[in-house]
Amino acid sequence: IYKGRDANMEQTKAAYAIEDNGQRTLGDAIPNADIFLGCSGPGVLTQDMVKTMARDPLIMALANPEPEILPPLAKAVRPDAIICTGRSDYPNQVN
Repeated sequence: IYKGRDANMEQTKAAYAIEDNGQRTLGDAIPNADIFLGCSGPGVLTQDMVKTMARDPLIMALANPEPEILPPLAKAVRPDAIICTGRSDYPNQVN
């Protein structure tokens, strides 16, 4: 949520809006994040990004058929993470 956004900017959202030049990336936003909620596409969340997340992160990589990061890749760098995907061939499937 960024300052200057016109569409659907209710007062409750405006309280959390930040200055942004439109050039921020996921890599800029993910450090110290408690939660990643992805519904985008395969491979957008990297192991290097996962390493920078807060302690005990919740990673919901829900893109199908390939998630933003595969659970084994996330667990390899963050054994403390709780990981969910939209795929039925991994534990913690959510849809």
